[in-house]
Amino acid sequence: MMATRSNVTMMIMYEDESVDVRFSNDSRLYLSICGSEFVLENAPDPSSHPLQPSEKIRQRTRFTISGYKDLMIGAVEFRNRYATRPYLPEELIPTQNKKHFYSIDSTVEWPELHFCKAGWGPKGETMVTSEEGKASLLLSASGEDFTVEFTCNLSQNPNKHKSREPWDQYVSQHTQIKKRKGSTGNQQHSAEEIRHGEEQQIRLKERGEPDSCSPHTGIVHCPQAKSEEVYLSTRVIQHHSCSCVPPVWLYPLSLARHFWTKCQSKPSGDAGRDGLGETEQTELPTTSLDGTTVESRRSRLPEALPLTCTSPHRHRWTCKDSVPKGDQALDLPTELVKVVWCHGVIYRIMEGATPVIEVSLDDGSVIRSNGVLANYFTHYRPQAGSGEVKEITYHVKSLPPDVPGNVYSVSSTLTRASRILACHSQSRHSLKLPATPSCLEEVTFILSSVNRLMNEKRNSGGK
Repeated sequence: MMATRSNVTMMIMYEDESVDVRFSNDSRLYLSICGSEFVLENAPDPSSHPLQPSEKIRQRTRFTISGYKDLMIGAVEFRNRYATRPYLPEELIPTQNKKHFYSIDSTVEWPELHFCKAGWGPKGETMVTSEEGKASLLLSASGEDFTVEFTCNLSQNPNKHKSREPWDQYVSQHTQIKKRKGSTGNQQHSAEEIRHGEEQQIRLKERGEPDSCSPHTGIVHCPQAKSEEVYLSTRVIQHHSCSCVPPVWLYPLSLARHFWTKCQSKPSGDAGRDGLGETEQTELPTTSLDGTTVESRRSRLPEALPLTCTSPHRHRWTCKDSVPKGDQALDLPTELVKVVWCHGVIYRIMEGATPVIEVSLDDGSVIRSNGVLANYFTHYRPQAGSGEVKEITYHVKSLPPDVPGNVYSVSSTLTRASRILACHSQSRHSLKLPATPSCLEEVTFILSSVNRLMNEKRNSGGK
């Protein structure tokens, strides 16, 4: 049986943001840290010799063959949803999701609280949108996690020069034309210069551009500083925890939490969002977040990683069965993990003095471990209709029985969460740092090494 998106059993993002996708037929797909390369390890043939190694296929992500393209789209989507920076090759983005833009500026400005309007989702989510519409933030009904959607330019080659042709070249050529003011002879240009200028004017007029040079005077009228290059972009969706917020989303999250808290403090009948559709908006009174500056309301959206990796030799692949198979072991990873997807449930590890695991469920509720009391979990479950959030505490040794009709099992979900956290803690204590940096860390590694050598040389010279 060939590996397909339909038989994915688990997706893992490790702490270094590499991805491991596991299939029900024992195939594995490994995506590099930068996302530009992958290795597909096919399941061993049952009729083959036990010592015969399984087939491994290594390809560039953007150049994957059609048979693996669906797999790569799913793996890259999962990676981009939880990675710091997305990887967006044009070849894997559907045509209907590509948009044309004339700017690559990733700066957005969020509205002031007095002028901010909150939208409400169908499941009680709170939504705020940037002033330009480039980004939006959707706070879940539980108030414990949020989803962001923003416009991002597709990945480009790191050495690609963003020139502003053709008018930049045209202005550059004609700035060399001397402006002659004096005798009639000095004011005359050669026939070739005049003909060249007229041809350039015709080309500009055909494209609807203003004249940038008079061929008879040699005076250059620079056009507007506007790039003619069209950039492809797409919408990226990312999921974050309110307990670990990237700085770029701090201000919009504070706006959403303000409106969410207002609705929580109202009586059930006056929640202010009952009956509101996904696109409807309402204004609520403001009591905080006043007096914010323009700079505090501006943020720079995450930018896509380069299309190609400058250090593919740094890619590390863990193509081995490092854990026992079977439902009892749950085939859990033995390395530091960041996010685990299993049977539609998201398990997120948040580092700190004491690691915490957070479980995001399909109904908008969130379950989180209680720090040092790792056997205790708190379930933040929003109530339908009222908008209130009910907190329920569980103990791993005394989990509630499954309720018929529920879309998920609290018992099996928390059992898996507890084992993932235990494996993570064990890996943390037995961690051995890699001898070489990753492909994304190489530049930082080189700079730090140079600074260290310079300091050593300076110290040795001073003795």
